[in-house]
Order: sequence, then C-alpha cells, then structure tokens
Amino acid sequence: MRLIKIALFLILTLTIQTKVSAETWDEPWQKEIIKSADYFVLAKVLSNIDSIGTEIEILKYFGNQKLEGKILINGFSLLNMTSSSGHGTHLDFEKDQIIYFLLTKRKDGNYAIPTPTSGFAVLDEDKNVYATYRHSYHQALVPQVIYEKTYTEIWNYYKTSEFNRENVLQLINENIDKDPAGFDENEISTFFLQHATLETAYLLDISIGLERLKKFVESDNFHSRVSALQLLSNLNNEETKDYLFDFVNNEQNENFEKVIAIWSLSKIGGKKYKEKLLGIVENQSDEETGFGGNIMDPRVGTHFPSPKGAIEKLK
Repeated sequence: MRLIKIALFLILTLTIQTKVSAETWDEPWQKEIIKSADYFVLAKVLSNIDSIGTEIEILKYFGNQKLEGKILINGFSLLNMTSSSGHGTHLDFEKDQIIYFLLTKRKDGNYAIPTPTSGFAVLDEDKNVYATYRHSYHQALVPQVIYEKTYTEIWNYYKTSEFNRENVLQLINENIDKDPAGFDENEISTFFLQHATLETAYLLDISIGLERLKKFVESDNFHSRVSALQLLSNLNNEETKDYLFDFVNNEQNENFEKVIAIWSLSKIGGKKYKEKLLGIVENQSDEETGFGGNIMDPRVGTHFPSPKGAIEKLK
C-alpha cells in the first residue's frame, strides 16, 4: 500500500509538470518560502478556474496570523521565470482536495502561493501529507499528526522567533537515534520521518552533535547525507568545521553534497575557513549537478552551483 501511495504521488507530480512544462522557473527553497509567507492554513479546494484562480475554504489556521472563510488564490509570490513560451503559468488543484497552503497576501486583496509547484502540501484520504521541508524536488510522505507537530513549531519560530522545543525534540531525537533508513518497503516510513525530523531540526536552528550525524553523512542515502550536512551548519565548533572542510576536500564525495557542505561551512566557518575553501577552489569540480529529474519538469530552471562556483561566490 505504501509503494502504491508513492507511485501515485509520482504520477501526480508528473501530471502537474506536464500541464505547465512550456514554462520553467527557479524554484525557491522551503526556508525562503516559509519566511516570506503571511499565512499558514489548512483548506478545502472549492473550485479551480484558469481565468479566475483557485477558491478555497479555510478549515484551520496556524499561529497568530488569523485567516478564515473563503478566499481566492490567483497568483504567485516567488515566481522567477527562466523561460516562457507565452502560455503562462496556472494553478492546478482539484475540487474537494484538502491542502495545507503557505500564502502571501496580494495587493488586489486575494492571495498567492510561491510558484505553481511549491507552497502547498496535499493531505490524502489516509491522513498522510505530501510534505516539503527542504525543497519541492525533495518531498516526504508523513502522517498528518507529524506534519502539524513539526510545521506548527517551524511556523511559530519564523513568525515569532519562539517555539515549543520540547514539543518536537523527543520526535527529532528518537528518529535521529535510529540507523539511517533506505527506500525498501519496510524502511521507507522511517526514512520519511528521519528526513522530516532532520530538516525540522535544521529549520529550527537546533544543534545536533557531530557524532550523532556522521552516520547519516556517511550513509548511502543521498537525502540523508544532504539533510545531515545541512544540519551541521547549526553546530559551531572546530571539530565540525574541520569535518565539513575535509568532506569538501574529499574527491570521492558527490558534487551536490559538496555544495551543501560548502554552504554549511561558510555559515559557521568565519574568515579562517573561507580562506581554506578558497585555497582548494581550483581542485573543485566546475560541473553543475543540479536537482536532476525530468527534463520536462518546469522547475528545471532551478539554479544549483558546482562546488567550484559555490566557493568562488565566497569571494
């Protein structure tokens, strides 16, 4: 049943991509989306008409940003187009879908989502959420109760600078303490929870010790490696900085993960490690890996640098 759900999710994603593939854009990261949003709500889709927009009915709002009743989504707040055929972009929701939205208030009094493929999380009939914690390219299927537990605190943190640490710390710790999970049917649920909790810890600026995260960085799971390397940017000590530098300097590591490590080290390393990175820049690959995926995916315009480009930007 779980594999069927994942397959249906992939089909849904491809359906959205096919309908808007004539246009491409640079998809924002989830952290930017959360920071820029005015409201976080759970809503029911009432109608979706190309020339008008998507009408939704608010079922629940989160935090102090109150929003109720029926509203219209008729635009995009973070849409940075990289190519266009002139066909335009469209909202593509179905009547009666139950969806979490991150919304921005528009000047016309209506509302916007960031792009046609971000700023929303669909709730399925089994009370599971197709959730984005890092980037819409990298989603996880998590129970509704887990999604609301984590996202309530994430939302509160970015809107009030405060959150209930104890409400999420037990969940984070119990999943991080498990061995890194893979994509097999008996592991996929654990993998999704580990992805969600590692990313939640990163978004909440929670520090997790290097020794606890090494097993994820050194695992054979791409997503776990990325989450853990990103999370190390919350841990400001010399051992972590040296570990990240050695990771970047190791030619056996993949370009995508190297860029994440460069970003993490640049956040906590200061002048000393900036200079160390610049000292190895010529040894780094200039090949941009990117997010991969289908060439027809409209998010193909999303920029992701090479390791060399990421270091050169530090200049």
